[in-house]
Amino acid sequence: MSRAMSWVVRIFRLVVVVLAGSLFVSAIGVAIAPRVWGLVNAHDETPVELPTFTGIAQRSILFDQKGRQIGAFQVENSQPITIDQVPDDVVAAVLAVEDANFFGHKGVNLRALVRAMLSNFESGSSRQGASTITQQVVKNEYLAGLERDGRYKILQARYAVLLEREVGKRQILERYLNTVFLGNNAYGLQAAAEIYFGTDVENLTIEQGAFLAGMIQAPSSYDPIRHPE
Repeated sequence: MSRAMSWVVRIFRLVVVVLAGSLFVSAIGVAIAPRVWGLVNAHDETPVELPTFTGIAQRSILFDQKGRQIGAFQVENSQPITIDQVPDDVVAAVLAVEDANFFGHKGVNLRALVRAMLSNFESGSSRQGASTITQQVVKNEYLAGLERDGRYKILQARYAVLLEREVGKRQILERYLNTVFLGNNAYGLQAAAEIYFGTDVENLTIEQGAFLAGMIQAPSSYDPIRHPE
């Protein structure tokens, strides 16, 4: 067999293996998804009312007698805004990075969840996550401090479904955009816009919005103050 034909055979075998693996994962996903969804929606006959969102901590501004700002006090640098203040392109950039199917799921992305479970099982670690934006809000609002055991993900998913029923997409997304950590003690898009670009969230450009969206998963690694290059 010539060397060229040998490479053709190898590539063909590789394609077959990849396709077989994809079909296997899809089959597993089809088998597991209904059970996962059943657990998430368990006890629908007993409605659970989630606590309302608490107020977001804001910075306190100190002015002199002439109305000039002379200081600011803050534990977490956060300045709440409404979702209507955020440019559509910036919202789209955040969703593209964090939860592309945000407006299509009901709080839980089952395909991503099954894919992450299989990937983590194969690697023997839990490095790949599958949390939707709703699940991230649930984690920060209701599950902080809980042990990350096997029940945690099911509880998080269950609360995510409930939260979407009780609150709705826009309020969840607004909460996320106001509380997501973006490095340098900046919580939320407004604080990040001020720190990194010296502007308000309404004035963010497409490029600036894309940059902030990219910081969400690794704010320290992409911090332009620590890594100006």
